[in-house]
Amino acid sequence: MLKSRFAAVLAATLPVLAASATQAQAAGDPILPLNQVTAGMHCTGYTVIRGLTITSFDVDVIDVIGGSDPSVLVRASGPAVDDTGIAEGFSGSPVKCPDPKDNNIPKTIGAIAQGTGDYGNRVVLVTPIETMLGEPVVPPSSAASANSATAAAVRRSKRALAAPLSFAGVSGPVAQALQQAGRKLGRALYAAPDPVPTSGTAPGITWAPQVLQPGSSVAVGLAGGDVAAGAVGTVTYVDGNNVYAFGHPLDGAGRRSLLLQDAYVYTVINNPLDTENDTSYKLAAPGHDLGTLSDDAPSAVVGTLGALPDHFPLNISATDLDSRRTIHLKSEIADETAIGQPTGSSSLTQVGPVAVAQAAYDILRGSPARQSGSMCVRITVRERRAPLRFCNTYVGGSPTSPAGPLVADFASASGLLDTYNFGVLHVTKADVNLKLRRDLRQAYILNATGPSTVRPGHDITVKMYAQRVRGAKFTKNVRVHVPRGLPKGQLILQLTGSPADTVAGGSDSQDLSSIFEVALGGDDSSSADDPGPRDLTQLGDAFTGLEREDGVTASFHRPGDDDPNDATPEYEVYRDPELRVSGDAKLRVTVK
Repeated sequence: MLKSRFAAVLAATLPVLAASATQAQAAGDPILPLNQVTAGMHCTGYTVIRGLTITSFDVDVIDVIGGSDPSVLVRASGPAVDDTGIAEGFSGSPVKCPDPKDNNIPKTIGAIAQGTGDYGNRVVLVTPIETMLGEPVVPPSSAASANSATAAAVRRSKRALAAPLSFAGVSGPVAQALQQAGRKLGRALYAAPDPVPTSGTAPGITWAPQVLQPGSSVAVGLAGGDVAAGAVGTVTYVDGNNVYAFGHPLDGAGRRSLLLQDAYVYTVINNPLDTENDTSYKLAAPGHDLGTLSDDAPSAVVGTLGALPDHFPLNISATDLDSRRTIHLKSEIADETAIGQPTGSSSLTQVGPVAVAQAAYDILRGSPARQSGSMCVRITVRERRAPLRFCNTYVGGSPTSPAGPLVADFASASGLLDTYNFGVLHVTKADVNLKLRRDLRQAYILNATGPSTVRPGHDITVKMYAQRVRGAKFTKNVRVHVPRGLPKGQLILQLTGSPADTVAGGSDSQDLSSIFEVALGGDDSSSADDPGPRDLTQLGDAFTGLEREDGVTASFHRPGDDDPNDATPEYEVYRDPELRVSGDAKLRVTVK
């Protein structure tokens, strides 16, 4: 019954795909057309469950499913999958069945792509190989919206075996925040050990660049290097230099320009409860850059070996101000500017905040609550002679959110690039300079004294009394300008310091998991009607606007009015770049 309903759909579909399938068959492995796949066939699946070695497992065809989105229902078994079932990261695992009409030669019928929610993860759906090979290697840019809509329909009808987005080179609370963000987004985000040795660390697992073949692990990379990020799955088919994988979309965004990478699998983490939030998955790390992923289509991701996509370096230098130790993290960020940022968010926005958090965690070898330091960000774009830049100092920390305020500032900066609507920006380099210490360089204002009578337009000297956190008291003479136009009579001169930077527990916007959630696809509640900076000068000003006041300000207002409408604007009267002065003090004066 199912097969008879499917016949009409297949008859209409096969002619469209015949040319692509025939060409691919000539260059790659032989394929078995879907109209020759029958229930009861005993087949073989291929994937990597440890390291780089391709392993086989048994696959039995249960039935062929017709409709507008045909697939093959199968059951997997064998030592490679008995303990874990078909896990996330198996996406794209090729299934080969013997062709009874051709001496039982094994031929590819398609890729394992969707789960059914069964206990044990063994009953899954296979995307037909004809459908996958019908996806263009380089789609037209106008295909993005259509592909996105189709992919959304696919996700609504079945649950794709997600290609886990694995971050290599992250650990500790940074890794935990990634996983928390993934749960909020309903997306598999994992932190894998870094298999490639980085500067200053012990040698890790190394391997030569892999020759991708059906069953190999593959990653669609946002970034490579010390902090790498890529969606890990399995290669289904190789046609010359063209590689087909996953059997389902990554984001369903159509034309892409991402890194095509090999990947190393540590193991398969077992969870037989195939639910939205708990399922088995491959613990894997993206590896060498091998080519360009160019199509994120409803039925496959498709790329080409050889030339890499546009990319630029993200360089992070972190200095421990206590030991003077410095580390350098370098990542190569895939740049999709030329094709219009098809997901609306750049790889820099998705990977950069994670890399900044990890650098801060690595340099302090932890995340003490009492920490201070600075961060300067410099982003060079081809279209602007001067780099976009800002610098801020920071005071305060959280063991659960390493460098939360710094990460939030970097995310805001990269977000400005993503939302720039009045031109195309080509980033050529992004540099981040962190300097951190294990000490709360903060003091609180205790009191202030000064002249009781002041004259508009003149300067006065105010003595500010303060005390360092867990330290000594001190005094500073602060020169305060009395603005012209103040009303005569009694006013309050108020000195106001800058508080410590908000971290987790004070503002969700600077909790790492919340920052990662927005960066990796969450809703930042920004207005679609806000045009943002109108030109490159305004964009530069917006970057500079990320710099925050961190000194002591002065203002005048009427007695008893703590939040006056007629107060003078606050203006800075004292700043120590090595010490955050917080709190406030009030001094009653008479204006003559």
